Amino acid sequence: MGVLYAKLPRYSYSFCCCLRTLPITEEFQVLLLGPAGSGKTELGHRMSGQERDCDDQDPTNGVRCFRMDSAAVQCEEIAVELQLTEVGGNVEMQRLWKHYYAASHALIYCFDLHSEMEELEDTFALLRMCLQGTPLDGKPVLLVAKRHRDGVQLYDVEHTFGLDQLARSCGCPLHICHMDDATNLEYGIVWLCRQLVKRRTMLEKRVRYDVNMQVIFNFKSTHFSFLT
Repeated sequence: MGVLYAKLPRYSYSFCCCLRTLPITEEFQVLLLGPAGSGKTELGHRMSGQERDCDDQDPTNGVRCFRMDSAAVQCEEIAVELQLTEVGGNVEMQRLWKHYYAASHALIYCFDLHSEMEELEDTFALLRMCLQGTPLDGKPVLLVAKRHRDGVQLYDVEHTFGLDQLARSCGCPLHICHMDDATNLEYGIVWLCRQLVKRRTMLEKRVRYDVNMQVIFNFKSTHFSFLT
């Protein structure tokens, strides 16, 4: 009996060591937005590892959900799992975007680099509306470009549309990458995951606060509209 008792601490220590080597999984809610045809659905399929059906090529007119496996990215001994919520990008669906801001830890915003300059201006004006004075301010933002444009680099986009200034004014860490460059896209996703892990305590508090405020606002709106 004494021999067995003497061995227990060693077994217990070994078991604890095994537990410590297991990575912790952190789950984050990421909102996937962008104008219609900007590549949101394609990006969701790539990040989740799902093959897109050949018959499923129309722009999203609703909401789709994707999950990026926690095995895909590991930061600081933490396995990161992203729950992606894509909301359609047509004008009607854009009116619903604001209802998804509060519960999101980060934003992925897609755009078509091959669009005309006027369309790109509208695209980034829409991004400003998403970030300025909304529950998304202060949260990480990953910009993902679709298609290429001759002679135009991603840093040209940042400079032309004042994305650095936008990021600073909203307190949003911001990175831009390209969907059609696998290495560049992977780097962007890793950047986003690291930002989420680094800021996870603050982001969790923000999400709880933003969701509570949204509930209160919705309650007051419903209550007062009922009274009137």
